[in-house]
Amino acid sequence: MIRRPFRFLLGLLATAAACRAKAPEQIPVIDVSLGDYFFHLPDTVPAGRVTFRLGAKGPHAHVMDVIRLEGGKTIKDVMAAGISVADSPWVKRLGGSVAAAEGGSASVTMNLTPGSYLLICYFGDDDHVPHFAKGMAAPFVVSGAASAAAPPTPDLDIALVDFDFNLSAPLSPGHHVIRVVNNAKQSHEVVISRLKDGFTPEQGRAWADSAAAKGPVPWEMVGGVGDLAPGDTIVMQADFKPGTYHLLCYFDDAASHKNHYELGMHKYLTVN
Repeated sequence: MIRRPFRFLLGLLATAAACRAKAPEQIPVIDVSLGDYFFHLPDTVPAGRVTFRLGAKGPHAHVMDVIRLEGGKTIKDVMAAGISVADSPWVKRLGGSVAAAEGGSASVTMNLTPGSYLLICYFGDDDHVPHFAKGMAAPFVVSGAASAAAPPTPDLDIALVDFDFNLSAPLSPGHHVIRVVNNAKQSHEVVISRLKDGFTPEQGRAWADSAAAKGPVPWEMVGGVGDLAPGDTIVMQADFKPGTYHLLCYFDDAASHKNHYELGMHKYLTVN
């Protein structure tokens, strides 16, 4: 007969083993290094929910857009398609992340199924040539069984609509996990920047609203979500210091032939 103390000890061991067995599965973190004009990441990414953590190098702003290539298409087909690639029937746009300024931290979590993928940056410089046309594109393969990791728990929601950003609560200083959902009938992005120290809000607004902005750039990138299709949801993470912030979308509107910024899709926020 097992004595009572030993029976109690066996019960504790069984409980501990059950707790270990039920530990939540962690989301794999994929580090992406990016700059002028490159992406560096592993050749293979696990299927299921993954977090891309961006580390930017250099002074220019970049976006990491994730597209799935169908029908055996490759990076050569993307380059041949040029700026029309986003509308190609063999491209599935999944959204992406806007990189924070060098030294900052930004990440995005999304769900991927097995297949062939590509990271591209559709931002452009003064020459209006998209960065992916300058070589800022990187293929990778998603493989394996999908993980059962739960999505990060958001502390703030941003709804994208035609043509505005609706926040579920005021933005406060610190690290935030933000769920971004596109409630509109067309694709949108949310690019988030912070007014650099030493500039006034008036200077920042004048620079942002200028058709041909000149002089030192008063804004630094914090993060954001790129190319989110109607009905899609993505979770981003970024750090916010006190200051003045600018949320904007530069996508083009097919009906009016204006970009969404011109249609009023930008918002200034104060974080304090």
